Amino acid sequence: MCLRVLFFSTSTGQGHNQAGRAVKEYLDSRGVETVFSDVLDTGKKKSGRVSKLYEGIVNHAPRVFGALYWIGEHISSAKHHSPIYYLNTLYTDSLCKVIADIGPDVIVCPHLFSGQAVTRLIEKKKLEIPTVGVMTDYCCTPFWEETRLDRYITPNELVSEDCVGHGMKRSTLLPLGIPVSAKFSAHTPKAEARAVFGLANETVFVVNGGSMGYGKIPELAAGLVRRMPEAGVVAVCGHNTATYDKVKDIKGVTALPFIHNLDVLLDAADVLLTKPGGLSTTEATVKRIPFVITMPIPGNEDRNASFFAKTGMAVSVKTVESAVDAAYRLASDAEARRAMLAAQERYGSVTAAKDIGDLIISLAR
Repeated sequence: MCLRVLFFSTSTGQGHNQAGRAVKEYLDSRGVETVFSDVLDTGKKKSGRVSKLYEGIVNHAPRVFGALYWIGEHISSAKHHSPIYYLNTLYTDSLCKVIADIGPDVIVCPHLFSGQAVTRLIEKKKLEIPTVGVMTDYCCTPFWEETRLDRYITPNELVSEDCVGHGMKRSTLLPLGIPVSAKFSAHTPKAEARAVFGLANETVFVVNGGSMGYGKIPELAAGLVRRMPEAGVVAVCGHNTATYDKVKDIKGVTALPFIHNLDVLLDAADVLLTKPGGLSTTEATVKRIPFVITMPIPGNEDRNASFFAKTGMAVSVKTVESAVDAAYRLASDAEARRAMLAAQERYGSVTAAKDIGDLIISLAR
């Protein structure tokens, strides 16, 4: 029997899409037919505008985003629907058409927006296709608790407990992890990985600002060079051309735009400094690399940073100076690195994409 799985996501940041595509990658390898659709583009094309608005607020007014997130935490409830839910009901008719055209056996929602829209179809259209939500942050992000999907994938049991505390049913929560591409589970020998990027230093630091190039990347890179002039420093600036232009002029720093072989670069590094996006931190965890969390976007990334610091999976800092100090200490302290990797082993799954894919196949059958 040919199984067909429909992924509904959208592009506010790239983490949700990356998580969905990681599961899609596994299902494709199992011969499952998969379709990836942006919910905000199923009717009138809105995804690009919403994505630019999100990135603009995050990069230029992060405190505004943090305030909105705080408000969301205080109005979100499992007992009633929020204004965000009703905004996501406006395009459900176009989703019905997509579902009818594709005829999926399972619908997967790696984004809250699609989870809310599909919930509307369940409540008002009596949608009977099995549905799966995939959470991509290490907390119960506001408004997930007002959705009504069949299963929810959480990063681990601690996050499942957080979701139960917000009113979600324990029986629907499966702590299988955040899915990342299979390439992050592979390992390139360090010398070979360094050769790819022209690095011959004894110690290598990588600064990663995610797809948006968020955070004080130039300041972090320059600080590392000043602290350890003999080290190699690589700064990944994502799609942020303004940040890239600043970094490329810093002596002793290798500036990179958005790259498709971040997995290899992580194998080249001794210590990573990264923004705490759900996918960025999970990719580092799967790679089992010591890392320092820097400059979280207020809101969900604050929660991610707290989670990683509490579990010992990473060091979380607030300033450029403390980030440079923390990275230097990790590079110099083998015991601290071993303890951090042991915590990553305890709390982080390396098989999430496969485990979620197998669950989806079982639901389809």
